[in-house]
Order: sequence, then structure tokens, then C-alpha cells
Amino acid sequence: MIDALLVYPRLGSMDSMVVDLPLSVIYAAAESVKRGYRVELLDLRTHAGDWRPLLDRYLAEGVRLFGVSVMTGRPLVNARDITTHVRERSPTTKTVWGGPHVTVLPETLGEPYLDYLVRGYGSVALADLIKAVRGEGDLEGILGLSYRDGAGQPIHNPRATEFENIHHRDIPYDLIDVNAPGYVRTYSSHRMFPIFTSIGCPYQCSFCVHPAIYKVINGKKWKPIPEDDVIDHIEYVKDKYKADHIVFIDDTSFPRLDRMRSLFQRLIDREANVTLEFRGARINEIEKMDDEFINLMVRAGGRVILAGVESGSDRILRSFQKGITREQVISANRKLARFPQLTIHYNFIYGTPGETYEDLLETKTLVEQILKDNSNAYFGFGGDWKPIPGTKMLDIAEQEFGYKAPKTLDEWVQIDSADAEKKITHSWYSREQDDLIKLMQVASWVIDDKLIKESKGNNSPLMILIRTLSRLYKPIAQFRFKFTFHRFMIEHDLFLFAVRMLPKLRRLG
Repeated sequence: MIDALLVYPRLGSMDSMVVDLPLSVIYAAAESVKRGYRVELLDLRTHAGDWRPLLDRYLAEGVRLFGVSVMTGRPLVNARDITTHVRERSPTTKTVWGGPHVTVLPETLGEPYLDYLVRGYGSVALADLIKAVRGEGDLEGILGLSYRDGAGQPIHNPRATEFENIHHRDIPYDLIDVNAPGYVRTYSSHRMFPIFTSIGCPYQCSFCVHPAIYKVINGKKWKPIPEDDVIDHIEYVKDKYKADHIVFIDDTSFPRLDRMRSLFQRLIDREANVTLEFRGARINEIEKMDDEFINLMVRAGGRVILAGVESGSDRILRSFQKGITREQVISANRKLARFPQLTIHYNFIYGTPGETYEDLLETKTLVEQILKDNSNAYFGFGGDWKPIPGTKMLDIAEQEFGYKAPKTLDEWVQIDSADAEKKITHSWYSREQDDLIKLMQVASWVIDDKLIKESKGNNSPLMILIRTLSRLYKPIAQFRFKFTFHRFMIEHDLFLFAVRMLPKLRRLG
């Protein structure tokens, strides 16, 4: 009998280029594995074809508890399909969802196919829930658990108020095949290994769900993992899993530059010989880095930085509570341009409540400046603003712009730009604004040559086709972008179709 079968669902267009290890369910299983429970893990993003026969093989063996990690948007429909299938095939199996969506929206427990929710950190909660499902414990004291009482009324236990810190040797990576082909980046064929070097986030961005999630945490909202543990973690995954490209997948890695300086020096001293990618970097943090610090980062293996710019309009940046300005973005980008070893990937959001056509034009001209000043800068795809539950920006949209937030799961499914059944628009969009957003989204894939640069050496039929299409469309995109010619954006529909097809082609190899 399997105590818990944990599934990471397909995410939709987010699976098109990057599929990282499913750390949410791996971490969630840690305490249960430590206590000796039998836990199985299934990542459906790495499996081609119909997932039902695969799932049925586990159910035939007997599963006490079935869990899914859930994010807002398109992943919800896949999570629902999987869970309803389990409910139909194995009525005695208890079902539980965890993840950011249910953490902020505990009313999700109203879905008829769900028995439990785990809100917030899930490792200890899941182990305690398995104990209860086995008839060896109670539900009442499980922090973060939502369930129904004997009368069918929802009960939402208080969430844990401390960060859950799991030592790297207790992380059950072996529940999955970390070297499965599905975890290779589509564009580069590189195998990435994500790790955390810190927990939480100290910032209060109005569009981000993290302030709501970390609100219940006592004390500081950002906790660095000890440097020795980070170094040991890197060496551990390098030795055991042959991981040589490490992704720091923190919400933010650089609130304390002195700590990172020490970490980089230790990597150099130990001759770790890895390449590093940083998912969490902010413009205000980059501004504080001097050339000596950046050079040390490069010597330690730093090669890729992802930084959220979000907008080129100072007015919109203030509404985002980013604590940065347009000029700071330009200054930080010029600084990083002095280090050709570093690739900088800038992310954007379009159509935030109250944004105007003129604000979008400022973003466009900022992108042009960024690419002009730094040949190693990439223009990241920007989705239309989406109403993340629990965010301050959603409150603003409702209170100041009459926005009607999704209420049902079917409505929450439709908030992702690349996966929505039709192009997302909001009441504050003008026709020109909507067309310019389409242009920005399509142009972001080709005008910086990232698909061509990053796929160098990858001669799979899929990447050869992508590179060919990128080269063919680039002159058109450049012309449109330079002259802000966004009428008749018929290629936007073709672009969305391609983005939706990529995950399927990727899984088929």
C-alpha cells in the first residue's frame, strides 16, 4: 500500500522551454520519507501521451492519500482532471491539494473531489496527514490543514508561523529520476539543477503573492540558508547526480551582498567548477554590486541572471512597489554589460490596472535601450497582467477599476496569457494598447536572438525548426518594433498556437 502518491501536473505553456525538478512535491515528501512512510512521486510534465494508464498502475496497488501541487491559472484544470480521475477510479483514496493557490484561497476546499488542503509549508503537515489517514493521529493539530468536520463544515487550521527549512541530505531527490530527459532545457540541451540558498522574500511587490504567503511568518520574511550548507548542497548534488549547472531558485538571492560575496569566494576556494544561474535578482540589488563583486560572481561560475523589471514606466513601477526607477534599470544593465560572461534575462508584465498606451511605449523604449546597451541582455516574454489571489494589485483592480475577480475554479483557469481560450483584455485596455501588448509579446521571442544563441549546438529537429522560424520572422519583428507598427497582428495567434504546441512536441522528444 502506497501511503501517499504526489503528482506534479502539466502546467501548460510554461512547460514549453523550461521544466525544472518539481521541488514543491519533493520537499513536501521529505518528512514523510524520513518517518518511513511509503511515498511515490509522479511528474506528468516528463511523460508523453495519456497519463491515465500510468496513474492507474499506482492506484491498482492501493493509495491512501493522493496529492497535487497546484498553482493559479492553467495548471488548475490539469490538477482537477487528475484528481477527479483518482476520485472515480479509487473512491477510498483521500485527496489533498497544496501550493500557493490553495494557500491564499482555502475556499478551494469546496471542490467536491477534494478532502483536504495543505496551506503553506507542507512537509510536516503532509506527514501528519498520512498518520491521520492511517488511523494513527488526529486532524485537529495539523498546521495549515483544511478539512471538513463531521457535519461537512470546512475547518481551516492555523498555518505554521515559521519557515520550513529542510537539510539537503533529507531532500528525497531519489523519488524521481533527476536525470530524466524531460529535465533538459529545450533550447540548450543543458541539464539544470535547482536549489534554494534562502527562504522567503523581504519585499512587498504589489503584483506578487509572496507578501500574502509570508504574512503569517514570525519575524523577518527572508532567511538565508547557512553558507556551509549551501556549499555542501552544491557539492552533494554534483557528486551524486553529476549536476554542474546549478540554479539558485530563491525568491531573491541578493538581499545581503556580503553573504553572497563569501559564498562565491568559498566556491572558488573549493574549486567547485559549476556554472550558476540566479532566478531571483532585483535591480536595486544589482545597483549595489560593484565591479569587484560581479567579477567574483563570474569567477565562481555565474552565467545567467533573471531580473524582474516589469515596466519601463516610473508611474507603473511605483504602483508595483518595486522600489526602482527606469534610470536604475538602465544603469544596472550598463554595469552588467561590462561582463560579457553574464547573460541577463529581463522580465516584464503588461496591462497592469491603470496602465496606459503611453506607459507601454515607455516600456518599449526601455527595452530598446537595454538591448542597445547590452548585447548579452534578453527581452523576456511578458504576459498580460493576471489577478493573482491575495495580491495588493488585485485589490486595486477591484476597488479602483471595477475589475471582477475570478470566483470559480473555471474562471481562475483562464488568467494565463498564453493558455487562455482567447486573448486576455481588461476594461482599462484601449485597442492600441492591446495591439502593442501583442507586438511586445511576439517580438520578445526573436528580436534579441535568444532562441538562436541559447540553442547553439542543439540540432534536434524541433530546435532547427525554431531557429529557422526565428530567423525568418526577425526582420518583420524588428520593423514592427522599431516603428511601433502593431496593426494587423495576425502573427500573435500563430505565436500562441506555437507556444501551446511546444510542450507536447517537447514531451514527444
